Amino acid sequence: MTSIFWNCQQEKIISETEFEQAVFYEIFPSILDSIYDDRRKSPPPPPPSPEFFDKYGSIDEAIEAYKKTDVYIQAIKDYKRKKDSLNRDTASIYLAISDSITRFDREDMYELVKHFKNQNIVLDSKNIELDNGFKIDLTRLKANNKKFKFKYQSEFPKGREFWRTKYDFYIGAKIGFSRILFDKNKSYGVLNAGFGMGILNGSGFRVFIRKNDQGKWIIDKIIDTWIS
Repeated sequence: MTSIFWNCQQEKIISETEFEQAVFYEIFPSILDSIYDDRRKSPPPPPPSPEFFDKYGSIDEAIEAYKKTDVYIQAIKDYKRKKDSLNRDTASIYLAISDSITRFDREDMYELVKHFKNQNIVLDSKNIELDNGFKIDLTRLKANNKKFKFKYQSEFPKGREFWRTKYDFYIGAKIGFSRILFDKNKSYGVLNAGFGMGILNGSGFRVFIRKNDQGKWIIDKIIDTWIS
């Protein structure tokens, strides 16, 4: 009887894990579209000199005045040329993906219930107990942007050396994910994503997902959780 019980429990754990992975790989392209930002296409920054702002009564007035300067007009022309060139470029953009999914935070339980409060969702305590992550299978990752290619973060130097090292290809970002916490009926969920574009240049997101009327998983809302 003990053996039978144990096997049943193992089958349930495998089923839960496989379900979560299937949802993760399904929703991944949508999340990537929502959080990815090509830093090469960032518009020109405001004037770096504080003295420029001192000449005007407000920041808005200073920005409007700066937009009329020859420096800004030329910067915009250069920016548009570069952006157009990048849009036509067919070179691959590599994304360094965390090797494994990490466990979710306790706070995610409260945020899931609060965000979908009108649905009166109930959490599944057995799902919460399954706090181990899983290794990401790069071959199962899909992207709507055909330029994207994926590599494990473990293939790169650690820490700041990741960004200081020169590569033969363009690194667009480092991205990591937490496990998905579902409600008991497996209709709603939440996970976290971290997106880094350089040293002290990154963001964190809490992603709320739900199953639509067609049975497809879609993003309900994304909330910023941290920035560096």
